[in-house]
Amino acid sequence: MKFQFLAVPRVERKETQKSVRILRAARRLFIREGFAKFSARGVAKEARLSLGAVQHFYPTKHNLLAATLGYVVNQYDGGYQKLLRKLPGCGEARFLGILDYLLADIWNQNSRKFFFGFWALSSHNKFAAALLQEMYAYHVDRMSGFIAEANPMLAAERCHEISIQLVALLEGLLLFSPKPGKNLVSRAQMDRITRSTALAMIGLKPERP
Repeated sequence: MKFQFLAVPRVERKETQKSVRILRAARRLFIREGFAKFSARGVAKEARLSLGAVQHFYPTKHNLLAATLGYVVNQYDGGYQKLLRKLPGCGEARFLGILDYLLADIWNQNSRKFFFGFWALSSHNKFAAALLQEMYAYHVDRMSGFIAEANPMLAAERCHEISIQLVALLEGLLLFSPKPGKNLVSRAQMDRITRSTALAMIGLKPERP
């Protein structure tokens, strides 16, 4: 089942090639122009579709914004599933695989632009803030599950607490993902430090350098 936000009334529409085309265009537009120029008309132009086609699937700007963030969240879930099918059943390997996936994404400039744009919007837009709150609650729950697999000895409440800290750590690393200056560590060093820190947080022995 795909993730959907509770902050906006659900619009019952089947996913089609056209609806996915619209959401891909909406993501591109948001990354390039930000929320100021984010509109159904702008998305329609970006997707090379009629305004009516966009409004058929996403009648309001709130519907469109929520669907765009939902599309991004579900892209991560799709990436997780594809990755997990390739990994062994070992909980620690699965946890580290997901961690590496998220670390790699931190260095993706489109991801940086998208989330920095959404964070900026949420600081003065209550609807966007509600969407982000739901997204992070979902993200924390997903990460908590991977932590529980990696260390079954941890209580569920402790997995949740560690997950909050780890998600905050990963999000904070976005600030350091541009080309490092002379006083910052390299990408390889940052990835290694984060993996070791994450393993220590969940009570597992850090990897040897």
